[in-house]
Amino acid sequence: MTSRPVLDRKFLAAVERLGRAVRVARQEVATTHGVSLLGLSVIERLADADALRVGQLAAELAVTQPTTSDAVAALVDKGLVRRSPDPLDGRAKVLWLSPAGRDLAERVAHQLAPLMEPERATSADDQARALRVVLEEIHRLQQAGVITVNRSCPSCAHFQPPAGADLARCRLLDLALPERDLRVDCPEHSAPAASYSRQSSQLR
Repeated sequence: MTSRPVLDRKFLAAVERLGRAVRVARQEVATTHGVSLLGLSVIERLADADALRVGQLAAELAVTQPTTSDAVAALVDKGLVRRSPDPLDGRAKVLWLSPAGRDLAERVAHQLAPLMEPERATSADDQARALRVVLEEIHRLQQAGVITVNRSCPSCAHFQPPAGADLARCRLLDLALPERDLRVDCPEHSAPAASYSRQSSQLR
């Protein structure tokens, strides 16, 4: 019988292999549009968030702030990203997509859609269980300090884990959360106090 440590290594190796395949596909799309892989991630993140500071982008993408600044500068030069004063702090700048940048984000999403379209051997229920397991692993790695930004359900202060036959719940929205409804990037996410303190220090 496979031991738990061996099973853990196999699980992480499988996730890493899946990640490499997605990375190759994303690199091809980025090259097609003349942007770096990091630049592509910046465009996708800004498409979701509307406006962010460089420090926020750096933390969410798990790269250094100078590296993120270089990627952003290249996108600004291409007319894909714009800077403007932060309405909450006039000394700081926020980044947002230009119309050309938003158009590129839409084209990239369309080009990457086939990654999700092929017929699957797994059922929707199996896929939902896999989602839960991966999100729990992400939360574990966040608690260990490996991942800095995580807005998925298991890491949220409003998340109530399942108990017995009861489903997990979102206390904020007062909703039951079947496995397939767990969120990977929730706009209502609220980090627990200790986690929020650590993340805030990393954004400064």
